[in-house]
Amino acid sequence: MDWDIDVAGTSKVLTDTQTAAEPFNKLSKDYGDKLTNLITPLKYDAFAVVAVAIGEYAQHWQPTIEAAAKQVGSSLTGASNAVKAYMNGQHDMVLNAQQAAGRGEIPKPPGSTRPTAGNRAQ
Repeated sequence: MDWDIDVAGTSKVLTDTQTAAEPFNKLSKDYGDKLTNLITPLKYDAFAVVAVAIGEYAQHWQPTIEAAAKQVGSSLTGASNAVKAYMNGQHDMVLNAQQAAGRGEIPKPPGSTRPTAGNRAQ
């Protein structure tokens, strides 16, 4: 598998996505309050059915909206962590290669199945 991540581009996409998701995240937290504010003026008997319908609507969709907001946050965190792990892996590979070179070891070619034992420069 060949990995080549444009870290700067990926970071920009993650930042832009997080910025775009902020209103949705706020909505998921304020959802119940906004609907309660909508229901409060509907205290009159003529609007009682509408108030009940809005209340049921809120109860039905609240868990879905909260779950969606959590999933967006989790996805952004996971993608960010994956890029960080990729970059740390790159750093670790460079460090391992430098240490191997310092010990005089010759790395095996990619895809090679030859053993690494005794693989030292002469």
